[in-house]
Amino acid sequence: MPTNLAVMVKVLAIAVLVTNHVRLLPDPWLSFIPPIDSLPPVFFQKTIQVVFVISALAILFNRRIQWASLVIGSTMLLSVVSSKAYYGNNKTFCGLMFFLAGLYKPGGPPFIRWQLALTYFGAGLNKLLDQDWQTGVFFEFWSVHKLHEQAYLALDALLPRMWLARFMCWFTIVTELGVVPFLLISRIYFWGVLLNVLFQCGLCLFVGNTFTLFFYGMNAASFAFVTWPSSPMKATYDPAHRMTAALQKLLEWIDLDHRVIWTPLPITGAVPLELAAEGRSYSGFRALRMIVLFNPVTYLVFTAAMAASGNGESLGLAIYRRVLVGTALVLLMPPLAWIADRISGGGLTSAGAQHRDQWRVSPLG
Repeated sequence: MPTNLAVMVKVLAIAVLVTNHVRLLPDPWLSFIPPIDSLPPVFFQKTIQVVFVISALAILFNRRIQWASLVIGSTMLLSVVSSKAYYGNNKTFCGLMFFLAGLYKPGGPPFIRWQLALTYFGAGLNKLLDQDWQTGVFFEFWSVHKLHEQAYLALDALLPRMWLARFMCWFTIVTELGVVPFLLISRIYFWGVLLNVLFQCGLCLFVGNTFTLFFYGMNAASFAFVTWPSSPMKATYDPAHRMTAALQKLLEWIDLDHRVIWTPLPITGAVPLELAAEGRSYSGFRALRMIVLFNPVTYLVFTAAMAASGNGESLGLAIYRRVLVGTALVLLMPPLAWIADRISGGGLTSAGAQHRDQWRVSPLG
C-alpha cells in the first residue's frame, strides 16, 4: 500500500480506537437486510467488535495493512446494514474509506477520489433540493436553537432577518457542489483538497465537534490525492543556531521512517534550515513546515489529540477542538501558513516555486 493510503487508514484507525467507536457497533436491530435479524444478537455484536479492534490494531502495527483495511471496512459496513439505529453517513463513509483502501491496486481506478467527489455531490444536491436549506430555515434553527452559537447570534442581530441564515445555507450548497470538479480533474486537485480541508475545519470551528467520524473521514480522504516523495529528503541546518539544532534533534527522533537526511552546515551564519525534496527547495519556516507535513507522525498525533475529546459536546471540549484545529490551520494550512512564510522570510528557493499550487508532493503545501 502506498504511503498516502497507509497514512489515511492509520489516521482512521486511530480515530475509531481513541474515540472508542467499538462500543457503538450494534447487534442486529431493524436491519436493512432482514435475514441478519435472525442472527444471535450478542454473538454477532461481540464478533464484529473483536474483528473491528484486531483489524484497527493490525493497521497501526503494519500487519497486512491492506487486508486489515478491507476487513475493518467490511465490519463497519456490515454494522451499518445490520441496524438502522447505527446507520449514519459518517460511519458509512469511513467504512468505505477503509474498504476502498483495501481494494487498492497500482494503476487501478481511483475509487477513494471518486467516493469523496460523490459524497460532496450527494450532500450538495440533497441540500439544493431541500426547501429548508433554500430558505435558510435549517441553518437558523441549527445555529440559534440547537447550537446557541453566540457569534452567529451577534452577527445575525445586525443584519436583515434570515439574511445570514440564507447566506450560510447557500454558501454551503455552492461549496459542496463547487468542490466536485476540483476533485475529479487532476490539474486542479490541489484546490479541491484545499477546499475540502478548509471546509471541514471550518465546520469544526463553527460547531465545535467532529460530527462523530465525519471530520476524520473527510480529511483523511485527502491523502488519496497526495504523492509522497519517492526518495529521502535532504535537510541542511546550522548547528550553531540553537533553535534549529534543537528542532533537528526532535524532528529526527520522531522521523520513524527516516524520510529526512540531516546534514550540518560547515559554515555557520547561513540560512538556519533548508530542505530539498524532489527537485524543489525550501528554506526557513517553510522548510520546517514541509518536514512536519511529510512526516506521517504529524497526522497520527493530531488525530489522537482530536479523538481524545471523544464525541462529547460540552463547552470545554468544543474550545479544545477549536484550539487544535485553529492552530493547525495557522501553522500548516494555506493560505494562513503562506502568510507565516512571508513573515518568517522562508519560502521556495527554486524554480519550482511557480508550481506551488500543484498537488503533487505536499499534503498541505
